[in-house]
Parts: sequence; structure tokens; C-alpha cells
Amino acid sequence: MTMLSVSHRSPRLRMPKWLAIAGICVLVLLHHLSITSAHAVQVTSAPVLDERLEQEMDAILEITDNKQRLQRLLALEQSLPATTPVATKVRNLSYIALERALLQDYSAAEQKLAEAEQLANRAPFSDSLAEVYATQMAILLLQERRVDAVSLLDDIEIALVQTSIPRIRYYANNLLASFYGQRSQFQKSLQHLLAAQEAVSETDNDRSLLRRLYLKQETAGVYAELKNYDAALKLVNEALKESEQTGMSEWFYGDLMLLKGYIETSQEKYEAALASYINAEQFAARNFAHGIQVVLLNNIGDIDIRRGAYDDAREVLNRAYRIAEGINDTATLKLVEFNLGFVDVHQGNQQAGLEQMEAAIDYYRDNQLRLSLAEMLGEIATAYEIAGRPREQARALQEQIELFEEIYAAEQQQYIADMQSIYDTKDKEQQIELLQQQNQLKAQLLENEKQSRLILGLLVLLAAFATVIVFMLYRAARNANRKLAKVNTRLADQSIRDPLTGLFNRRALQQQLQADRRHRKVLRDAMILLDVDHFKKINDDFGHNLGDTVLVEVARRLKQLCRETDRIIRWGGEEFLIYLTDIDHDVLPQLTQRILNEMAAEPVKAGDEFIEITVTAGFIHYPFADLNNNQMDWEQTLQLADLALYAGKVHGRNQAWGIMELNIPFDEAREVLEYDLATAIEKNIVSVLTLHGPKSQIPK
Repeated sequence: MTMLSVSHRSPRLRMPKWLAIAGICVLVLLHHLSITSAHAVQVTSAPVLDERLEQEMDAILEITDNKQRLQRLLALEQSLPATTPVATKVRNLSYIALERALLQDYSAAEQKLAEAEQLANRAPFSDSLAEVYATQMAILLLQERRVDAVSLLDDIEIALVQTSIPRIRYYANNLLASFYGQRSQFQKSLQHLLAAQEAVSETDNDRSLLRRLYLKQETAGVYAELKNYDAALKLVNEALKESEQTGMSEWFYGDLMLLKGYIETSQEKYEAALASYINAEQFAARNFAHGIQVVLLNNIGDIDIRRGAYDDAREVLNRAYRIAEGINDTATLKLVEFNLGFVDVHQGNQQAGLEQMEAAIDYYRDNQLRLSLAEMLGEIATAYEIAGRPREQARALQEQIELFEEIYAAEQQQYIADMQSIYDTKDKEQQIELLQQQNQLKAQLLENEKQSRLILGLLVLLAAFATVIVFMLYRAARNANRKLAKVNTRLADQSIRDPLTGLFNRRALQQQLQADRRHRKVLRDAMILLDVDHFKKINDDFGHNLGDTVLVEVARRLKQLCRETDRIIRWGGEEFLIYLTDIDHDVLPQLTQRILNEMAAEPVKAGDEFIEITVTAGFIHYPFADLNNNQMDWEQTLQLADLALYAGKVHGRNQAWGIMELNIPFDEAREVLEYDLATAIEKNIVSVLTLHGPKSQIPK
């Protein structure tokens, strides 16, 4: 039987799309009600805050109505004096942007956030920048602009190195923990949950307990995802006990019991799970939380079916059906119908039960709810087996296998930019290290200033001696400032360069394209995205040092093949992007063929080893098919090149696929272009050119 959950804690217990967005809203609310006191932790001083205005914002954010909160925040903005500290102004503007976004007025939200970022960039501390970047990421996630949100990860984590205000560190780390958790990066999620807990521990106010309980609940959810059920259950029980002792059960009881039931089900402790779900369902009913109540009733029905209590399952699923019908939740309604049909099959009414299950599957298939559909196909295969219909069982299992393969391929493309940003951390780590060095130099300068003031105090008695000392300290301070300037220069260069190959990085490309939009009215550009074939095998066979040598050599060959006006970017790992400006339509395939030939022309010499290499590429003109930037910007165009690259890998590697023409109106092609290049090619929606490199001796 298929189960539901309001959490993303398990692939089996799925979270509907509206609940994912609701999760971002919860994080926004937690930011609104988060910690307000500031303690210096990483630097020797902290941003100045106007405590009276900070407390006034705390009071405003206690208002439950979103529109009223926005009106009060706007009124406060108008009344702020010119002497208001930057950190307090930025907080006010960030909150206004969040409220605008919650009302889906995203244009106004972006305008306020731009004002906040302008202020934060002029501030001497990183706290305000961290708040602006985190708020920007939360708003992008509310809009489901995942690719844009990923581009902020490094900015947030680097700004957090120097952030001292606990409220901001709690909020940003909490947001990052949720982001990584939703992408199954649970170790990173745990790291940020721990950092958020450290921020909470620095405060002692009426909201600290609420934060600790929330973090304990989220940490338990991550442990459950990692299948460390004992640790997860221990945290849940501790949170339940603590919330009861402190009178905060109404905040956490329902979610904690739902999580507890899921963990117990995963441990096959069905009686305990049933008790947890029943308690949570009764709590949801008392609080009129009908959406969660349907989830819990469905899960109770699942436990009953596992126990063979089919009459009990039918009764509880019928209750879930009536509630889902009342709140007009069609997707859940169809799922409950599916489960009721499964009960019919178990009780011998096989024909009617199977028809009801098949009708529900048709709904999920028509609405492209693919993950739910894949799990339901497994359930109906079991039903076909019970009914003695092996042919239909085999067909359902075959469709399930094909659907899982499609989902995996789609997710590979959807998350490739995320994974590259998350795993390719060398540049970010170097920037953080440089920031830490900068902090040490700042601390040294502050110490020098203290010594200078002491010498000036003694100047009356020891004028001559003091003059010498001041001169020496001045020279030391000047040397320190020179070192600081060198570090700043190095940091600026590192921010746009890949440390291994010396090529540009993603940030450099973004800066170039922004400049292009300002100075170049007509674009006639192109992009080639290429990947070194079998690079993991090269690392495994020859070691990572020789693997790095291969990447450096690939970069060198690309520099020889490209013009000085072209940008060669190390896009991540073994993947490179060539951004070509002012290139004729017919030249792009010729250059791509030269790249294929040159890479395979001769092995890479690394020490005593000779390593044969080939590459697979996807190429496309930008703008594609004369589409304007609002229809398809450079990131969306690059995603098409990425799909072409993936197609090349699927069809054997050592080749390049180019998306050359769009054969139908873009509005008709938009959806299939975003997710399914194979279908676009098959239906002649786009024209594709395939180029092949010379034969290689690399084993496949």
C-alpha cells in the first residue's frame, strides 16, 4: 500500500509539491521569529544594531496576518532615521522582501532585496550580506527557481565565515540544512543543523527553546533519512518529552508523532507505529488540520493492511476519503481510492478492486506524477499477482522499471548544476581560507592601533623614545596593510579562476554575460559543453594526481584551439564550458569537430604513463532559434547543451551532439525541451547534428 507524509524524510513517504513550498514558508517564519541578540564569535567586533528598532521588528513579526505585518514593516521603513545602523536597515528591507514574496509580489520583493544588497555591500561586516543572500535564496525557492538558488550557495557559506549575529547564522544555516536535506546531501545538512544549534546556544530568550526543539526535530528527520533509526527515535522521544514539560506540545506534537510513526514503520514495529499515527491523527482532528489528518489516516490504513486487518483498513480509508473530498485534494483522493481498491483485491473482490486501482493510476499518469506513479505500479503488480494475472503483473513491473529509468535520467539533468556546485568546493574552500587570513590581518591591525594609542599616552614623558616606537609601529602597520591589499587582490583573482587549471570559473562567466547585456545589443554567440570520457576510470587506474594532470592538459589544448575572445570555463569536475562570442553558424560544428579530433589525437603524458583521452560534447548557438532572453536565457540554453551532452554519453561517448534548429513555435516546444531532448528529436521538434571523434582504445 502506498503511504503519504508531510515530510521529505523518505522516498517512500513522499511530499506533495505544495508542501515543499510550505516548507520554505516555515523557514521564512522561523527567520521572522529568530534570535535577536548579537555576540561576536568569529571577529573581534560585531555590527552595530539599534536595539529599540530590533525589538520593534520583533513585535511586528508576532502579528499572524501577512498583510498587516507588511504594512507595519513599510511604515517602520518610512520612519527610520538617517542614522539607523546598516544591519538594522538591511533586516527591515529583507523582511519586507520576504513578505512581498509570500504575497507572490516577486517583482517588488526583488526591488527591496536589491536595496538591501546595495546597503550590505557598503557595510564593513559580512552579517548583512549573509542575511541578504539567505533571503534571496529563500525567495528563489518560493518561486521554484532551483538553478538560481544553487548559484547562491557559495556566497552564503563564505559570508557565514565572518557573520557574528546569531539570528542570521541560525537562519542561514537552517535554510542551507533544509536545502541540502531536500537534495539528499544529509551529511552537509547535519553540519548546518549543528551550526544553527551553536547559534541558538549563544542566546537565552523566550524563543531559544522553540528553536532547539525545531532543530532537534529536523536532526531526527535527517537521521531517519540516513536509516539511523535508533538515533532518530531517541531524538524524537527527547523532543516529545521536552515539549510536554515546557508546554510547547501544540507546536510540535503532530509533526513529531508523524515522524515517530514513520521511523517505527521503517523498523517494522507496526503496533507502535499504529499507536503513534492514531495519537497524531486525534491531535490533527482536534486542531482542524485536515490536510495532515488525511495523511495520517492513509498511513494508519497502510499499517492495517500490513497486519491483514482489511476491514479496519477499509473503515479508516473511507474516513480519509471523506476528508480529502471535503478539502478538494484530488491527488490524495485518487491515492486513497487506489488503496481502497487494494483492500478489495485482498478481500476477494478482485475485478472491481483492480479497476479502481487502474483508474487511480491513469490519473497519476495523465498528471505526470511520476514518482508516485512508479510506486503505485509496484503495488498494482502485487495486486495482479494476488488475482492470478501474471501477464498484467509483468507489464506493470516493466512500466515501473522504465519509469524509474526515466526519473533517474531526468533527475540527473535537473540536479547536475546542483551537484557540481555542491561537490566542486576547491574554489570555495580557498576563498574561505583567504577570508580567515584576512581576519587574522585585521585582528593584527586592531592590535597595532591599540599599541599606537598606548604610545601616544606616554608621549608626554618619553617624547623622543615614543617617536621611535610610533615610527616602528607605523612601518609594521603599513606592511600589514600591504599584506592585506595583496590578500584582497589574490581573493579577487581566485573568485573568478579555477585553482587547478587556471581557467575561468562560473562566476567569471556570469560577470561576462552581465557586462554583455549592458554593452552588446545583438548576441551571436555559442556554447560548447564537454566532458572527459571515463574520467573516474582514469582516477581509479592512475590516481587523482595523474587525473589532475589530464585536466590541466585538456585545458591547455582547449586554449590552443580557441580564440582569445572566447572564454574557457572549468564548469566542474571533469566538465568544461567554452563560451564563444560572435561566431558564424557554420563555424561552430567545425570547431567542435576539431576539439574531438585534438583531444583524441595523442595520449596525455603523465610521468611514465600515457593516458588516452576522448571527450563528449553538446553544442548550441545562443540565443537559440533567435529567442529573446525572457523566453530562454543563457542558463536555459546551457541546459539544452547539457541534455545534448548527456545524449552523446548515452550513445557511446567520443562524440558531440549539436542542437541546431527549432522546427516548431517555442511555446509549443517549451515543456519537452526542458526535460526530454530524446522526445524532441524523435518528434522533429529540434534538428540535431551529430559529430564523431576518432576511434579510441579506451575500454568501455
